[in-house]
Amino acid sequence: MQQITLNFDAGLSDGYSSCREYVASRIYRQGRPQKAIAADMDYSPSDLSRKLAQSPDDSRRFTLDDLERFIDVTGDTSPVLYLVEKYLSKTDRIAQLEKELERLRAVG
Repeated sequence: MQQITLNFDAGLSDGYSSCREYVASRIYRQGRPQKAIAADMDYSPSDLSRKLAQSPDDSRRFTLDDLERFIDVTGDTSPVLYLVEKYLSKTDRIAQLEKELERLRAVG
């Protein structure tokens, strides 16, 4: 079994309000043309752009299946790390605060 190290310093989730926004930024910074990534995901470039734009009036949405397909075709697992950082670091922070509260109660 392979182990990974997670770093919860300011990072992946700080500049993006959603994982979809993060994935969009990764697509634009992959170093491969967007049309190549779209083709690998079985989308036209315009269809992928519509999904990533997430316009409220557009029925084309970036789904969890799209996220999995993105990871499969690019090998980029950083969206998973984005989600871990965004949600598990909060859980870890709450646990740290609860321990600190217990310590303070024991002292006082």
